[in-house]
Amino acid sequence: MKKLYKLLIASVLMFGLTASANAIPIGPVFNPATGHSYQIVSGDWFTAESNAIALGGHLVAINDQAEQDWLEANIGFYSGWIGLTDPGEIDGNFIWTSGEAVTYTNWASGEPNNGAGGPEEDFVGLSISGPNSSWNDTTPFSFTSGIAEWSSTPVPEPATVALLGIGLAGLAGAEVRRRRKKRAVDKG
Repeated sequence: MKKLYKLLIASVLMFGLTASANAIPIGPVFNPATGHSYQIVSGDWFTAESNAIALGGHLVAINDQAEQDWLEANIGFYSGWIGLTDPGEIDGNFIWTSGEAVTYTNWASGEPNNGAGGPEEDFVGLSISGPNSSWNDTTPFSFTSGIAEWSSTPVPEPATVALLGIGLAGLAGAEVRRRRKKRAVDKG
């Protein structure tokens, strides 16, 4: 029975580690290089962008190869929306919804092609399949999720928290002394 229990635990651990190696993260993932958090949000392009705004950001603006590589390493196998769009009448004039300048692109071969004669494609999706990922212009309903990105508030250092605690304790002590003095004056 003990061997069966150990085998069961070992199987669960092996399966869990294997299954999670390329899993899409459930909660926000922080990138220390950019100071931003990333999270998968659901919806067609418009809904995904709205959901990203609700988190305090936009669909991801990938600004360089390092950020692209980080997404590949931390998001895993994935296809979904990024914040690049071609909203105007002039095709090929792509902008980030965050307002950042477009300084980097990673188009798949033959892209952007604006539908190659089909429906107009003004929205961009990212496909990550291992170490190779690429972008494709497409229609706004091609994917069911996107990657949200927002600036993260840094977590205070422990020393800062300790100083805050000391300060609050000092204020509480001062209030106790003030109340004692007031009671002494009221009695006397």
